[in-house]
Amino acid sequence: MSGKKHGDAPERKNEGRDTPPSAEGAGPPSEVPDPSGEIARLLAREDELLRALAEQQNVVRRRRQEMDAAMVYAQEDLVRDLLPVLDDFERALKAMEGAADPSIRLGIAMIHDRLLRVLEKNGLAAIRPAGERFDPALHDALAEQSDTGAAPGTIVEVVQPGYRFRDRVLRHAKVVVAGPSEGAGSPPAAGAPSASGAPRS
Repeated sequence: MSGKKHGDAPERKNEGRDTPPSAEGAGPPSEVPDPSGEIARLLAREDELLRALAEQQNVVRRRRQEMDAAMVYAQEDLVRDLLPVLDDFERALKAMEGAADPSIRLGIAMIHDRLLRVLEKNGLAAIRPAGERFDPALHDALAEQSDTGAAPGTIVEVVQPGYRFRDRVLRHAKVVVAGPSEGAGSPPAAGAPSASGAPRS
């Protein structure tokens, strides 16, 4: 039998376990990386994402505005086609003044008013500029009339009303404009009486 004791082996296996490792074999301590570069990169990426998000929101807003405008003015052609119908109503009502049964005229006037209210509710507005200054953006001058007593450039008659649909002019109003009085600013004719009644030489 061997002379080795059974308690010797565990003692040999545990040899050196409690001995601290030598500092001579350890490498240099690792350096802590500078976080400023990573922070700058993340901030730049955040800025790119915010710019992309803002651009996407602008695109969505522009498309929504275009769709809203298309819906708003989708009725424009229909309203423009109904303007001659309004003109026919007004001509018929004018022609029936004193020449037709009042109840018939009243019925036609009620239909005209109802149609006009529906169109006005959807954005139609009449342009009836009698007494106003002529505006080429809204009015078409058919003639100039002198000696009206109105200041030159004043609208003295509306031949045909114009119409505006929301912020667009569908049809200019056709008007007659006051011109300068005849003889205004011109020298009096020879032999015309003066203010005292004596003939001018």
